[in-house]
Amino acid sequence: MDETLISDSQLVMLAGDAAFSRGVQYYQQGMVIHWDKSGSTISADVEGSELYHVALKLTKQGLSGGCNCPASEGIDFCKHCVAVALAFRAEQAKQAQRVEGDTSDRIHAYVESLDKPSLVEALLSLIENDPVLHQQWSLKSDAALGVLDHKVLKKRITAAFPINRGLFRYSQVSHYFSKAEAVIEQLAEQVPQLPPVKSLALVDYALARMDKALETIDDSGGFRFHCEHLLHTLHIKTVKRLDWPANKLADYLYEKSFGGEEDRYPPIPDAYLDVLSQASQSAYHERLQQALDELPNQAATMEWDDRYRLTRLREPLLKRAQAAGDLPAMLALYQKTISDEKDCLEAAELCIAYEAWDQVAAWLTYAAECEAKNDYRWRLERNRLEIRLKLHRGEADAAAKQQWGIYQHTQQLEDYRQLVALIEAHQLATDYRQRACDWLLKCITQPSEKMSFYQAQRAKDSLLEIYLHEGRLDDAQALCAEHKVSAHLLYQLAKSLPSPDAQIPLYLRLVRLYVEQTNKQGYRQGIALLKELKKSLKTPAQYTAFAHMLTQLCSEFKAKRNFIKWLSEAFPDTLK
Repeated sequence: MDETLISDSQLVMLAGDAAFSRGVQYYQQGMVIHWDKSGSTISADVEGSELYHVALKLTKQGLSGGCNCPASEGIDFCKHCVAVALAFRAEQAKQAQRVEGDTSDRIHAYVESLDKPSLVEALLSLIENDPVLHQQWSLKSDAALGVLDHKVLKKRITAAFPINRGLFRYSQVSHYFSKAEAVIEQLAEQVPQLPPVKSLALVDYALARMDKALETIDDSGGFRFHCEHLLHTLHIKTVKRLDWPANKLADYLYEKSFGGEEDRYPPIPDAYLDVLSQASQSAYHERLQQALDELPNQAATMEWDDRYRLTRLREPLLKRAQAAGDLPAMLALYQKTISDEKDCLEAAELCIAYEAWDQVAAWLTYAAECEAKNDYRWRLERNRLEIRLKLHRGEADAAAKQQWGIYQHTQQLEDYRQLVALIEAHQLATDYRQRACDWLLKCITQPSEKMSFYQAQRAKDSLLEIYLHEGRLDDAQALCAEHKVSAHLLYQLAKSLPSPDAQIPLYLRLVRLYVEQTNKQGYRQGIALLKELKKSLKTPAQYTAFAHMLTQLCSEFKAKRNFIKWLSEAFPDTLK
């Protein structure tokens, strides 16, 4: 019989209207389980008030069958029989769709048609001929049979990460870790079934083994990351399962973080905070504090490795103190671990943040004493903090004078703006706006013998930045007419001018700068500027000036054939 001919009307004829309706409900509610087809016989179990077994028969004469429920007694076509028939019909419809689908669908259809012995034989053949699959199914089998052995698992980890391989090609390293992933994925599923202490030992061993293997593997492509992520996640979950006392767990984590193995594990304690009890977290921080207290107060004279260890001990304690808002604890940590001016400045900033102004000056003095020779970065940072302290004390004139010194050193627009803000906020008598312009003009027009080309150029750019910031466009145009300035500032000026008539000379100058680079990128940037300018043109006179500009560029750069070609393609109507 053609299975697609199992129609609703046939089922109503076999079971009756009432049983058909109840059978539809059973099917829709997913009550049909464990069904199978062997030859022309369909067998299935159906959940009801009890678990009932249904056997249907497909023949050329039609569909027949029975159930062991009281309503059927193995003879009549009951609601359970209807539900099984509907489930079978739906599966046959899916199979028909798969046959008409792509390769994957047809493979699916074929596999669905195989009986259990054939499927088992095919799967076993695949497993035996693929080492990775063999590892996976071996671990699955041990887990299913309840014969997991941590010693066996350890051997498999060893086999997953062979060492001294000397691998450096991407293809080699990718293949190496793809094989390892299969074992580690199964490990992640099965290790939690072991006692937590044995699980921890296995994860520690896997991380150590992978670390050892990486000594002779160039994994700059990051192929290890999946294994590493799985093991890190597994380690965190395993730590959560431990029933160790807080102090024992703290000692274990401390050893992993400071025993030379820290690069193997997730960040400790941050990655573990969600799985550690408050008691364990407190015990860990107490262990850090104990280790810190045992070190001498000689951070500035320590070797780099010792200073790095000191900083790593401090950071978790500092985070904990910050979370609690405990300024004395934070300052005590800095006092213990100061190694350079950066530490002093961080402590000073904390004092300002917590409005402990009476302690700021001492930390700034300490920073000046620690300052390395010619390290302007931290000197500027110290000066900025000193300005904040002076403003707190009401010493606005002194603060502005120090800010003026900062601007003379940096010539950064932001430092100029800070200076102007001080003038306006405190109504200072000294006009630092004019002083800055006069000083920069002097640097430009009367450069000293010690002034380098870079310093002279920086002065021009700095003055132009001020003019643009203050909206002094006439002064900015006059400056640019006499001096070379950076392209980005010239472009900023061009965009600030209200009329294309004033913009055209600046755009011409910019395009020349880019074309003179004599490379494709410069040519493209120059043409992009010309397209941008053309969009802003409005009057016939402006279009005429633009056309003259293009003709001028063609004449000047006729030797640059690529530029001329692209220019002609970009403006075919203008360059005829």
